Amino acid sequence: MLEVIQARLAKNRTATGPKYQALRNAILGAITSQEWKAGMRLPTEAELSKELPFSLGTIQKAYGQLVKDGLVIRSRGRGSFVAPVQKQMAEPWHCRFLGDDGTVLPVYPRLIGHKLLRTEKRWSELFGAHAKIVRIDRAISINHEFEVLSQFYALDTITKALLDRPRKNVESANFKMILLREFGMPISRIVQMIGRPDSKPARTLPWQPQLVLEATAYTAEGEVAYFQEIFIPRTQRKLMFDSDLAI
Repeated sequence: MLEVIQARLAKNRTATGPKYQALRNAILGAITSQEWKAGMRLPTEAELSKELPFSLGTIQKAYGQLVKDGLVIRSRGRGSFVAPVQKQMAEPWHCRFLGDDGTVLPVYPRLIGHKLLRTEKRWSELFGAHAKIVRIDRAISINHEFEVLSQFYALDTITKALLDRPRKNVESANFKMILLREFGMPISRIVQMIGRPDSKPARTLPWQPQLVLEATAYTAEGEVAYFQEIFIPRTQRKLMFDSDLAI
């Protein structure tokens, strides 16, 4: 396993950025290329520090990022292992970043949590007076290259039905498709706007968001089905917009 890491580090030795990121990318490449299979035990941090030109702190930071990405799991007393294959979201709508060949990159969401929001004018104007709104937070990995933060807002009756599912199903669910297929609520129009984020979400993120995509989805009756904010870091990837709502 050490040889694989060393070869990948050597191949990308001209890459810029923090050292922990270079190590994280080398291990990431071994996992996503399936050179390392799910369940394989990774070298310990101490073992890597003896063989690689990185400090123990740098290696720990790289492993910590891989754990956060859901690519590595830790077991007390046993070590670190390649995590089971993360489930990909089907038919992403608001996170369609394009690869070098113009195809849509795969996205891998993970659930962060949810919160019942206080009554505010903002939600009353969108969803109606006295509406109870719940926000579902997910971190969405774009092809394991970078993450965006998704904050999904909807009526508590809808979010309850979503959150009652097994966690793994909530994480990878396409909420727009569920609204159609299980709630009989087709989305006929989506208004999307790009702007600069305020400072509130930035305080809770390990990276600085550069843009925020706001999407308001409407039913055929003109009612708001959901509102979504997606916080995007600095990236060279293009984000595709498409007005075709056909299923």
